[in-house]
Amino acid sequence: MKKVFTKHFQYTGLDDYDMSLDDQINHFLAEEKISPDQIIDLEYAAHSSQGINTYSALLLYTAG
Repeated sequence: MKKVFTKHFQYTGLDDYDMSLDDQINHFLAEEKISPDQIIDLEYAAHSSQGINTYSALLLYTAG
């Protein structure tokens, strides 16, 4: 049985160093050498509060 892992990503765009969700995810996948067949699911969500938009993603993947 393979272990399942999760990784949470968040983007508000308020910080000059804040990378987009896609850039964060692609960087993580390359850094951890996660192949497409290891990805179980990827869910996106957005939330707005007091004029600040927050975008999140949750990645579910298996160990190599």
